[in-house]
Amino acid sequence: MDGPMDDGIVQQDAPPRSGFGWQVIWFVGHLVVVYGVVSFCTPWIAGFVRRLMMLVGEPTSLTSFEFLFDHIFLFSFIPALLLGLFLPKSGHQTALLVWLLPAAILAYKFLTFPSSSVFSSQFSAAYHHYFEGAFIMPDLRTRDDFLALAPGDAIRALAQLQITAPFYAAIAYSAGSWAGYRFGLAKKISDRIEEWEHTRFPRKEDAESTEDHQELPG
Repeated sequence: MDGPMDDGIVQQDAPPRSGFGWQVIWFVGHLVVVYGVVSFCTPWIAGFVRRLMMLVGEPTSLTSFEFLFDHIFLFSFIPALLLGLFLPKSGHQTALLVWLLPAAILAYKFLTFPSSSVFSSQFSAAYHHYFEGAFIMPDLRTRDDFLALAPGDAIRALAQLQITAPFYAAIAYSAGSWAGYRFGLAKKISDRIEEWEHTRFPRKEDAESTEDHQELPG
């Protein structure tokens, strides 16, 4: 007779992972991913693309810092979008909301940004600080390069890396999560990988079944 107890072992259902506590954990995890993309992937991808352009004969006149910050939208948006596309289904709901915190931080910084002079509006000054490019930043190989660094551009670049780029990445991450869930990309890829593994590395049971069929007379 089958029952809830077999051989003295009590079978218990796994605790659900959809409660409020799990949602908070997922949300924090998504934030770590978003800020990790901006802190590590964005600068590395910018450097890789710049070196690749030099190798293929299309060098840029921009320094490595200028190239990074003039294209910070692309180098933060694209990797976060790709990560979101292949996000597992279990973390989908909170990933859709991960952009809220970076957006709130950016909105607060933007609205409280002081105007640089009486001749420029607060909006234009904040927009220039958090969104515009055209940086002048040498590669800082020597002491003269460090002295030539414009303080305004250095502060502006740091603000865009710490505040604006996470907003770009979070929007891309949420959009990618929605698209990945909508079209089932993660499941499709896992199914393809599983099919490839079965084809390349057949299980012992499958191999024995194939041998048995081959031994049967035709």
